[in-house]
Amino acid sequence: MKIEQTYLEDHQLELTVEAEQEVFEKAKHLAAKELAKGKKIPGYRPGKAPYQLIVNHFGEATIIDHALEHFLDDIYPQVIEKLEQDPYGPGQVKEIKSLEPPTFIFNIPLQPEVIMGDYFQIRLPYQKTEITEEEIDQIIERMLSQQASVELVDHPAAEGNLVDTSLDGRPVDSDPDDEESYLLRNQPLPVMIKGKKEDETKEWPFPGFSRQLLGVSEGDTLELTHEFPDDEDVDEDYRGKEVLYSVRVNGIRERVLPELNEDFVKKISDLESVDELREQIREDLAAQRALEDENTYINSILDAILEDAEVKYPPQMVEEEIDGEIRELEQQLSSQGMDLEMYLKIKDLDVEGLREQIRPAAEKRITQGLIIGKISETEDLDIKPDDITDEFKSILDNHFKEDEKGRSEYMRSGDSVALLNRISSQMITKKTLDFLMAVARGEDYSVFLKKEETEEQQEEPSSEPSAQSPAEPDNSTDEVQEDADQQD
Repeated sequence: MKIEQTYLEDHQLELTVEAEQEVFEKAKHLAAKELAKGKKIPGYRPGKAPYQLIVNHFGEATIIDHALEHFLDDIYPQVIEKLEQDPYGPGQVKEIKSLEPPTFIFNIPLQPEVIMGDYFQIRLPYQKTEITEEEIDQIIERMLSQQASVELVDHPAAEGNLVDTSLDGRPVDSDPDDEESYLLRNQPLPVMIKGKKEDETKEWPFPGFSRQLLGVSEGDTLELTHEFPDDEDVDEDYRGKEVLYSVRVNGIRERVLPELNEDFVKKISDLESVDELREQIREDLAAQRALEDENTYINSILDAILEDAEVKYPPQMVEEEIDGEIRELEQQLSSQGMDLEMYLKIKDLDVEGLREQIRPAAEKRITQGLIIGKISETEDLDIKPDDITDEFKSILDNHFKEDEKGRSEYMRSGDSVALLNRISSQMITKKTLDFLMAVARGEDYSVFLKKEETEEQQEEPSSEPSAQSPAEPDNSTDEVQEDADQQD
């Protein structure tokens, strides 16, 4: 067997394999016998007819197709054994180049490869987002808005008012006495009048309709016309038509915000005063921003590492990542009573369009995951088994509480092993990210490393400030906890 190797840019290996002719001929004879067993050839017992007669009966193309299926299955493991690299996954037959001699071209995905630069020299400032009083005010305004009541008013309609209307609609050139010409008849329609800067494109019955009601009063009737384009996006009944709408105003309602006082605070929370509410909002915002700031910082570190690193992986990894993302999306949709087909219709996408939409984020996750994995392996950033077990028990205690039977059944299932592996992966990821943040901030990272490694690194001369003894203290000293699930 002769094998020629060509490395492809997408981190696959192209193998041109030339097998022995006599081996392929044997495969053809075996294929002929198998085919003959399933069909009676006159004058012979099943499987006993001469080879050439079987070829004449089934056709040589059928014999070759059947032989190739088994032949390729037989030679593929032999080809893989001769490789110096470990394949990432199953290869594919790209081309049957020749049958005399039998020559095939395989594409073999290779295991990902990461070549790191000196990430110990990375120094990046930690940017902490401050919470402003304006942000707190905006959240309180939303709280008040959620508790608003709607009351009838006797003044002309203004922005933000809800106008109760009923509509008639018919083509401009139709007979008003012809009931069958009406596209709408006494159609009830509550309309919220939008502000100037709000999006009006999705308004019904036509864009900009709500602001036509500014200044109307209860009992008013107004006539509006709108010419619809001759587009596929427009309902067939309205397409290319100029429609006359008769709008009757049945009432005007206004949203009334509650007063911001102690009664309001007690109604929506367990707090006692407006000051306590503001402080609670501040704390919640600070916790949220801390996670966001840390996530931004981690991404900037990984981007800096990637600038001095080389990461290679086969396209199959990306497709698998996208497959997993779509499966997760389907589970989320199912919990909301929706399926993927409905979701795609709403988003005006097909499956391929969805895959392309997901692809950039999938590629970034793979790249970052490979970098994190390489660093955790290089620095031997493992987790103590007891820590993994404690987290595992904590999750089970919280999930099953007093359901001992359910807990026992879960422990006997494969799901428990998967959970342990996931916990281990998440904890290693978090430790690696904490280590990288300490390095980038110029802080002492020795706590993450084994003693021997730390001593070796301390002996290495460096023109840069030492990570254990930074030349300038980092101003961002607030420690933030990262949700490991977000980085897994």
